Amino acid sequence: YGVTVTGSDRAYSPEAQVFQCLENLDISIFPQDGSGISEKTDTVVYSTAIEPDNPDLQKSAALTIPTLHRSEFLKKLVGHHELIAVAGTAGKTTTTGMLGWIFQCLGHDPSVYNGAAVLNWKKFPTLGNVRRGNSNLWIIEADESDKSFLNFNPTHSIITNISHDHYELDELHAMFNQFEAQTSGLTIRGSDKRISVPTLGKHDEENAACALDLCLALGLDEAEVLKAISTFKGIERRLEIAGTVNGITVIDDYAHNPAKIASALASVAEKFGTVHAFWRPHGYGPLAHGLEEYAEVFSNHWKTSGGSIFILPVFYAGGSVTRSVEAEDLVEKLKSAGVPAKGVPDYRTLKCELESAAISGNAILGMGARDPQLPLFSRQLVNEWKIH
Repeated sequence: YGVTVTGSDRAYSPEAQVFQCLENLDISIFPQDGSGISEKTDTVVYSTAIEPDNPDLQKSAALTIPTLHRSEFLKKLVGHHELIAVAGTAGKTTTTGMLGWIFQCLGHDPSVYNGAAVLNWKKFPTLGNVRRGNSNLWIIEADESDKSFLNFNPTHSIITNISHDHYELDELHAMFNQFEAQTSGLTIRGSDKRISVPTLGKHDEENAACALDLCLALGLDEAEVLKAISTFKGIERRLEIAGTVNGITVIDDYAHNPAKIASALASVAEKFGTVHAFWRPHGYGPLAHGLEEYAEVFSNHWKTSGGSIFILPVFYAGGSVTRSVEAEDLVEKLKSAGVPAKGVPDYRTLKCELESAAISGNAILGMGARDPQLPLFSRQLVNEWKIH
């Protein structure tokens, strides 16, 4: 396209692989201090996670540089092309990646924008969460957490499921109804069947069924679609197996709301029996909003499957937040319900706890969003088991 692209991140580190991948694309990355913004900057694109007092936005305002929300910018990129948008409380990233893989395998060469890397595409220095195709078809993940999915008018859409997260259920249903109304063609709302998949978890079988339903409705060959699904490797940090050590399987997952945590725990428990789970809350607001549900999910899991539950401190990435609830409040709620959950102050302590708890045949499941240390820690467990 002949456009110079720069970016910024609060946690920018030249050693981090994600930044190396971006720099390999000739994207210059700056600390998030306004230093990457200049009079030569045409547009600044921001996400909902960026507060109004962010140095980059302040610099943009001072230089009167136009700003666009991430979803608005993506809409401009899509333009008038055919758009398949995948939304839902859970499963949208996997379903989006699966659709992208299916349409690629069937020769439709789509452009894909996804919330996490498709493992079939992820090979350094390729990030794997985006794919530039040469057709007029776009397949994107559309996010309800900030209502930005309502910026799109899809040709076709999928709504995987709806559960309490970010908003109350009545508001969520109204939002998803509007999303469907903005879709000019087909909308698939969940699926009653399951499709065999090579990845872990019944929820992936449901995601695959949603993808298959849309593909069949669009006239694609069922046998070819199922063949593509059979070669789908899954999504980064969606029940991704980090490795096995001493007969213990270590699994990394992005689960961060009650529904996703419950699904991840159930899938791993069904496969491995005893699960030693740890979770890092991804923000003070989400923890406060869902405290009772988080406690219920972990309590129900432990009463059914046993194992261990470890809770890390809330991940704080900067900005203005209200710290009304801490991770220890969740631990105390679980203890009062008879669940022997433990709060752990850091990853070093967590490593020791897991090494004491897990035995051959068990699984360790790490869950949480935002904290880049989570997937690194899962791999560290495999590589440095009982090495101190």
